[in-house]
Amino acid sequence: MRTLSAFVATASLSATAAAAPGLAGPEDAVKAYFAGSDQCSSKLLRAAFDPDAHLQWVDDAGAPQTLSQLAWWTRTDAQKPCTPAIERSLKVLDREGPLALVDATSRYATHRFHDLLLVAETPEGWRIIDKIFDRLGPDEVPASRPDDDAAIRKVVADKIEAHAAYDPALLASSHLPECDYSELYVKGVAYARDSLSAGAADYAAKRDRGETDRDSAWRVTLVAPSRRIAAVKTDVLYRGIRYVDHLLLLRTASGWRIAAAAWGDPKRGGK
Repeated sequence: MRTLSAFVATASLSATAAAAPGLAGPEDAVKAYFAGSDQCSSKLLRAAFDPDAHLQWVDDAGAPQTLSQLAWWTRTDAQKPCTPAIERSLKVLDREGPLALVDATSRYATHRFHDLLLVAETPEGWRIIDKIFDRLGPDEVPASRPDDDAAIRKVVADKIEAHAAYDPALLASSHLPECDYSELYVKGVAYARDSLSAGAADYAAKRDRGETDRDSAWRVTLVAPSRRIAAVKTDVLYRGIRYVDHLLLLRTASGWRIAAAAWGDPKRGGK
């Protein structure tokens, strides 16, 4: 199996960036998001984000929180006068085919936001399909803990074992309940979302038929932890086809959990 290397690109972005239909790449989707935030424009945010995307974070007690796109759009349009960020930046942690993982930061006078974003090439162009974030002090550096890498890898190992045994309980324990899996170029469909419950039901049905999958070869090729958020890339050779998974994780009071995921066959789509 070939070795992967992460593609990394960093850009300083203008607050006047504008969205356009059919955004041509992951960076364009993130720039449109920045512009929508800086201009308090839900119209620009709607161009940048999939309408079913979640905004997720954990509060100071470690409790997961979720904001829908509709609630965010309403809140954004009401923020008048608008206060744009002092500085924005993005870094593409990984891009392969129609899938990208992006690290983004936004600095204001009193605080900073650190985002990890799943970005994908959908039939409507590149869009942000899920976002997790952490709020920091204006000069705070989002540092990870020494044991984060091992703890995150354990959660990912549980996800992989859940697939191997088709174990819905192990799937549930390694994910947050509202986690969605976005499929790209799988089963003849360019883009679709499945809930964790749908995945668990599929696992349960396969387990009841006595099925397992101990033959697929998984690798963890990227682990990028921060203070309360993390990104992971895995790949798997399943029935002769290589699939890529991009995962976003939150550090909750109960430990790290997978909050969002995107997966697909990178050879089927993307540029």
